[in-house]
Amino acid sequence: MTSDTKPGRTNKRSNTSQTAGTATRSAPESSAKTAVADTPTASAHSETAASSSTIDTPDSVADTTPAATTPDPEPAVTIPSVEVVSTVPQQTATPQVETPKNPDVITTAITTLVSSVVKPFADDTPAGPVEPPATLLLLAAARRETSNTPLTSNTAPTSNTQANPLATNALTTSAVDAIDPATVVGIPQTAPLEFLQHLPVIGQLLVTPIVAFIHQIPVLGDMLHPYVGYPVQWGAAPGTPVARDVKVISFDGTQIYTHFMPALVFGADKKAPTILYGPGLGMPGATNLYGTPLDGVLTDNFGQMSIATLRQAGYNVVTWDPRGEFSSGGELQIDHPDFEGRDASAIISWVSQQAEVRLDAPGDPQMGMVGASYGGGIQLVTAARDHRVDAIVPTIAWNSMLSTLYKNQAVKTSWGLLLTAVLAGNLSRSNPLIYQMVVRDAVTGNLTQADQDFLAARGPDFLLKDITAPTLLIQGTVDTLFSLDEADANAEALIANGVPTKVLWFCGGHGLCANNPFDGSDGVMIAQRTLEWLDKYVKREDVETGPQFEWVDQHGQWFSSSHYPVDPGPLVITSSGSAGLLPIVPVVGGSLGIIAGYRAPNALNLTVPAATTTTHIVGAPQLTLTYSGNGIARHVYAQLIDDSTGLALGSQVTPIPVTLDGQTHTVSISLEQVACTLAPGQTVTLQLVASTGTYLSQYSFGALNVSSMQLGLPTAPGAVAEPTPGTTAQPIVA
Repeated sequence: MTSDTKPGRTNKRSNTSQTAGTATRSAPESSAKTAVADTPTASAHSETAASSSTIDTPDSVADTTPAATTPDPEPAVTIPSVEVVSTVPQQTATPQVETPKNPDVITTAITTLVSSVVKPFADDTPAGPVEPPATLLLLAAARRETSNTPLTSNTAPTSNTQANPLATNALTTSAVDAIDPATVVGIPQTAPLEFLQHLPVIGQLLVTPIVAFIHQIPVLGDMLHPYVGYPVQWGAAPGTPVARDVKVISFDGTQIYTHFMPALVFGADKKAPTILYGPGLGMPGATNLYGTPLDGVLTDNFGQMSIATLRQAGYNVVTWDPRGEFSSGGELQIDHPDFEGRDASAIISWVSQQAEVRLDAPGDPQMGMVGASYGGGIQLVTAARDHRVDAIVPTIAWNSMLSTLYKNQAVKTSWGLLLTAVLAGNLSRSNPLIYQMVVRDAVTGNLTQADQDFLAARGPDFLLKDITAPTLLIQGTVDTLFSLDEADANAEALIANGVPTKVLWFCGGHGLCANNPFDGSDGVMIAQRTLEWLDKYVKREDVETGPQFEWVDQHGQWFSSSHYPVDPGPLVITSSGSAGLLPIVPVVGGSLGIIAGYRAPNALNLTVPAATTTTHIVGAPQLTLTYSGNGIARHVYAQLIDDSTGLALGSQVTPIPVTLDGQTHTVSISLEQVACTLAPGQTVTLQLVASTGTYLSQYSFGALNVSSMQLGLPTAPGAVAEPTPGTTAQPIVA
């Protein structure tokens, strides 16, 4: 039976997806193509919420962030029984870049220096083949392209090296069309020290236990894995599936170091569905067959599922070192659809050849994808380009790199520097433009048009229209890198396209869960919902996946709504006719931000009246600000403080664009989304602050005179309280 005849499954060979009890909403076509988070937008339910607001927005200042060019969809190329999106990059749709005619001398000098320093790790010149001649001959014989048509003027790499890494990598091969999955090559890898495990007596009694212990060490064990291999399964019956490593040859000859770890439970056919598990940025592919002592902590705080849990649930698990990192070749391009996306498709094709893998059709494995952060972004890219993917669970991922790192035209310098330091620290071979961009942004406090195009080209916002795989979006309420706005934009686009979609907000992500750290309940919920989603849409079992929207508040209490977004209640509106003067100086007295947020001493405050009944604040607060001022600062920042704890809700801070020219201006803007419950008598306070650690700017000088502030808090009166995950307690009446 092919996948098209199996119940409860999205048709992988059609762009028309089936909704499985999921509420759908109409939306403009453009909502599925472009990111909206880089402009001051409303919350998931702001359109309806705003209609009940009395906020007056005269002379509102609109965000002028240049819109990213939206690449056109690529044509699908059909191979027998398998739909794979064509792997020919659509170069004509690449955003064009204008090189600045008068670059800043200091910035140019620094970026040149950085480029020279990282050159050994991120060379932008073509590298020679790393494969031995025999391997290249094997590859040449195996790669039977379905088309030998040379590149035409419509597909040739452009000269735009900023947004188009094809030019940076200087690929000169002929156009790569859909490859027969049976011909994808995986070169077996044997760890050089594995032979020690096979030494008489000492191997079994001493070496194998040491290897098993090494794999219990998170990250370090994965880094040492290429040298020591997997622990040998002594006493296993002949024919027992074993874990193994290969280097999968991707579309351009790059070797992607890949790990196959078979399920611990197989069906009667001695096969199992497979899960591709992508690592975070700067992390190697995980190889811990039986889990580690930190698995629960990682799931609770970062949403990372345990490989052992997936294998015990009857799934083969495949991990890999992404392009440009650790034991894989190539140059890191930040989950670019034309590079990392095509690498994932090559891995899927190789997986389809494995004896333990259950297939839907020849070359089409029964499979899903999981992974957090970088491993979440690759899922959205892959599912859009390769419809062999049955279901995805992107965790703490993004909708657009541009909206993430350039929110309201404010550079998120802190995270840019931190992530780049991670890449440099592990000697990743990254596109050198990444290093240059980060240094340039740190010096100038601004993104050039070339930088914006570079980030926008990565997506996945413009790819969402091509996704048909049922999607469970897991996002962190305290994530200051990829905020709730990112998952919201993804969810709205997928739901509008009729894709079965579920949204789960947990207390974790790229940030610190300060209210209920390490209590384990969020990890229990994440593991439960992830397995339910995979069982339903990958195994096609008749299981319930819970309400369409579930979230945790600042106290650790879980709530749900039968659909996403929640039905909005009336805005809780608070206003002030005379806010005062805000001195603007870098760092001093501002919001901490980054991984935690606290009440700032240098701030203008607007406190919401105490709640009279239990009130659920879910979504994006709306702020209207009337001001004047002088100085060179381009932004001030807003955060919401829970007055019962003194902590910023979700550690979230929103940049507010200002023009300090001495004239009076009014700006209306949506703040970062939050999830908060106010008991009777509790309050929250809006703080307008001059600086924050999240958005570093050495140019924040001036004075802001605020004549009025108005705040609207979105409410969710229909929230249904749920018991704490992992307990048998009854739901709390909200």
